[in-house]
Amino acid sequence: MRRAAFTLSEVLVAVMVTAIVVPLTLRALQTVAGLDESSRRHAQAAVLADLKLREMTVTGDWATAEDAGTFDDYPGYRWELRSDEVTLGEVALRRLEVAVFGPGRGQPSAATLVTLVAPAEEGP
Repeated sequence: MRRAAFTLSEVLVAVMVTAIVVPLTLRALQTVAGLDESSRRHAQAAVLADLKLREMTVTGDWATAEDAGTFDDYPGYRWELRSDEVTLGEVALRRLEVAVFGPGRGQPSAATLVTLVAPAEEGP
């Protein structure tokens, strides 16, 4: 009974294919992991922007708050508030824009949310 075995050329072809496929696969996995981390940072920035904008509109702090700050529980993330007047027909409103910037590779991750609010009431 004769036993089948691989020839030297078959083994060399298998090694060569493996030498090409393994680095490409590892590079693809590294790219996916980097994109996952980047997406997580962008999502975190969006959540923080939403929370800060809601906080400012509910409490009315946007009228007296600082224009920038950081998040105590999220080191590396900071926020900026921009506010300007907008007139829609005869209605005067305030446009609030909260931008959150977080850590990132090369470029920081960022998210910006905008809303309109009624102007703060003037005291007597």
